[in-house]
Amino acid sequence: MASQRLLVLDFVRRYIARWGFSPSQGEIAAGLDVHRDRVRRAVRSLVRDGMLLRGAASRGLALPGAEAEAVRQLQGAGWTIDAAARRAAKAPLLPPAALDYTGPAEEGQASDGTAETRTQGP
Repeated sequence: MASQRLLVLDFVRRYIARWGFSPSQGEIAAGLDVHRDRVRRAVRSLVRDGMLLRGAASRGLALPGAEAEAVRQLQGAGWTIDAAARRAAKAPLLPPAALDYTGPAEEGQASDGTAETRTQGP
């Protein structure tokens, strides 16, 4: 069986798509045939996780926009979101590598300091 959260989220999505406004928690409870307390807990959890937005009115539930949903999914996948700069960055898995390259070699000398031999082509 699907989790109560997913059932509530699906109900809210379908209700808004059909009617253009959000259902009350009582309507969600009646539509899913569950007690209102279960709906309240599921809504609170969905709001906390950013999957639903809640306003002050009794029908104040709303779905996050595409951008908010994308940000939530990226954060869930471990991305760091800088909303002010509108940038996302993946946390590095490994620290930056320390390079031992010192710069371009002088003409006639290999990068390891030994003499370089060149052969003329045919």
